[in-house]
Parts: sequence; structure tokens; C-alpha cells
Amino acid sequence: MEKRFSIIISAYNIEDYIKRAIKSVLEQDFKNYELIVIDDKSVDSTLEKIKEINDERIIVIANPENKGLGAVRNIGIERAKGEYIVHLDGDDTLYEKNTLSRINELIGADKPDIVFLGYQDIGGFNKTHLSTKENSTKEARLTCDANFSVPSKCWRREFLLENNIKFMENIYYEDMVYSMTAVILSKTTKYGEFPTFNYYRNRKGSIMSTPSIRRCSDMYRMLAYLVDLYDITPKEYKKYLLSFIQNETKGLPIRVDTIIKALENGSGTPVFPKRNYKYEGE
Repeated sequence: MEKRFSIIISAYNIEDYIKRAIKSVLEQDFKNYELIVIDDKSVDSTLEKIKEINDERIIVIANPENKGLGAVRNIGIERAKGEYIVHLDGDDTLYEKNTLSRINELIGADKPDIVFLGYQDIGGFNKTHLSTKENSTKEARLTCDANFSVPSKCWRREFLLENNIKFMENIYYEDMVYSMTAVILSKTTKYGEFPTFNYYRNRKGSIMSTPSIRRCSDMYRMLAYLVDLYDITPKEYKKYLLSFIQNETKGLPIRVDTIIKALENGSGTPVFPKRNYKYEGE
């Protein structure tokens, strides 16, 4: 029987958290899935911790060299056999034991290209972020995605393959470009008003808590890639994409200044307020 889900866990130097993430999948009451855990050449004991879990449902991939999050996720998708892809960062967890059951029930007999879901923010603003009827239209997602995080969505694998939708590699904010591309190309979507994973913010050493000049420059690179999406965007939705680009451009100087100050002070990057852009047009 075809697997309903391929759960892809990306792991890099998270020896204290990876077992927690894997356990949150193995304890699901829904069993028709495969679990792909990819270690991105960790220099701590992350890979050893993964191998300590003896379960035939786990497919372990050990990268021979560090490739970055975008490349890791691409590897996972290439290896996946499930009808739907669920991503999970190795320092996060699925929300509760019936999470996959709820997603499966939501999809039902339909074949949505994307399922918009929610998450529980822990250690940041400690809020629950949900997908709703209002924020899950294509217009809303292009104007300001309720959450660009890839794990907050469930992805039909054939849709991704047919449209050659891949993560950009060697760049921060790959989630944003990936999500926007998929929304533009999607034909059918669904949403679920429930959280599907716990997002643990501000972990020491995490990508988003560590300031760097590269993060600043990649913000502008990301905008350039978003502009390139204009040509593949249907005419009726172009204005919403442009509205997002305009709003993001206005906010970038503040974000860059915050990161540079954190870099100069030797502190971690603070949690940025959630984007709440409105359509700027007629």
C-alpha cells in the first residue's frame, strides 16, 4: 500500500533534541507513513543519537558533507515515496499524537496540492498560529503568507515533482521563495484550523537566532528571486505578489539593522514581529 505521508526530518548539530523529534513521529496513532531522517554531516553526536533508535520505519540518510537545509529537504523529497510530504525540523516536534490522523482526515479523498496548517510557537511570543478561510486564499498567501514555514504546510509530492518545485540551496529564507512558488503554481488547496507542530524558538546555535552578514544580504537576494516569480504568476494575482514585495522592501532596513546590531553586540537575533502586511493597491 502506498504510504500516505513521508515525514522528512532535517538534522544538524542537535544532539539534545533529535530523539524528541523522532519520538513525536513514532508515537503517532496514524501508522501509514515513512520517516526519513537526514543528518547533514553533524559534528556532534546527532547521527549517533539517530542510530540509537532501532525502528524499521526510520530511513536514515547521512550526508557525506554539509549541504545546508535547502539541499537536505531536496534530498528528502527525492527519496520520499509518500503521497504527501510533511517536513519537520529536528529541534521541533509534531504537536500531538493524533496530528497525522487529523491531517489525513482533512485531506480525505481529495488531492489538494497544498494543505495550509498551523503551529504552536514556544519560546518566542508563545502563540498559536492557525490557517483560516480568510488567510488561506491565494490572494492572502501572496499578499502576506500567514506563515512561510514549510513545516506548517503539507505538500502533495506529485505536485512538487510535476512543477519541479525545489528548495533554493546555500541561501537563508529558502522557505519564503519555496512557499510563494508553490502557492503561485497550485491549483487546489485546503486548510486546517489546528496546530501541527511545536516550534521551539531561540535555541542556542539555531539558524534564526544566530546573526550574520550573510543573513542580511540573503534578504535582498530573496527579494530578487521573488521578483523573478512575476512571470509565472497568473495575471489576476500579480498585484498581490507585487504588494508583498513592496511591503517587504520597506521592512528590510529595520530587520537588517537589528541583525547587524546583534552581531556587533555579540547577542542573539531577537524574534521579529510576525509579518502582517495588507494589500497595497486599488
